[in-house]
Amino acid sequence: MSAADETDLAAIEETELESYWQESTRPLQVLVFLLPLVLFYEVGSVVWQQELATLGLAARRLLNTLFEIFGVFGMHLPALALVAVLLSWHLLERRPWRIRPSGLVVMAAESCIWAAPILVLAAMTGLLGGGVGDTFAELPAGARATTAIGAGVYEELVFRFVLIALAHGLLVDICGVREQIGNVLAIGFSALVFAAYHRSGVDGQIHVAAVIFFFASGVYLGTLFLGRGLGIAAGAHAIYDLLVLVAFPAMSSGS
Repeated sequence: MSAADETDLAAIEETELESYWQESTRPLQVLVFLLPLVLFYEVGSVVWQQELATLGLAARRLLNTLFEIFGVFGMHLPALALVAVLLSWHLLERRPWRIRPSGLVVMAAESCIWAAPILVLAAMTGLLGGGVGDTFAELPAGARATTAIGAGVYEELVFRFVLIALAHGLLVDICGVREQIGNVLAIGFSALVFAAYHRSGVDGQIHVAAVIFFFASGVYLGTLFLGRGLGIAAGAHAIYDLLVLVAFPAMSSGS
């Protein structure tokens, strides 16, 4: 291969990388990427309804409560809302109805990569390897997988997509705070709410390591959301939860 051919190949690869970097954050691509996760959770929440009845998913209940305030009821409304928001966003952008299947595969691989720092953070705070806890220990693997995927999608929808957007809009668009400062404050605020949401306590006592983990992971996922979009943030979150709630317990039990 000549030097000119190598230069052309490098330019093509760079262009494809730039195209993927942008395309993977666009609403239609994100929707198609997240749709299998949403469907898995919605089906799983029906199949494992009895097992998950006492556990539930607080982020999803929060969305249901918001709908109920406006007199709208339905088990699958959060999923429909996610689809509607992303489709509406796509329509507003007026982009072609085109997705790149290879990009979906790369997004899955990228999500696995971004999940690794959360595992490192969990190990550093001593929360990795301690089992799934009494709340999840008795649940079947399918119910735990349903919870893991639901948390990945709906917690990112609530704490990153909605909360960061609201905080950013208030700080930057209304209060006139500079863009970068607004981003930092919005991420910090969402991380604080994220840590409080997980009720990081044991027997009524605050578990400092858990607070640190959830706040730091909230900052990390918020930064990932702003940099790589909802799809990658939700994918990384879901993969981490799947490893902790399903894969690691299965390996430790030898099943």
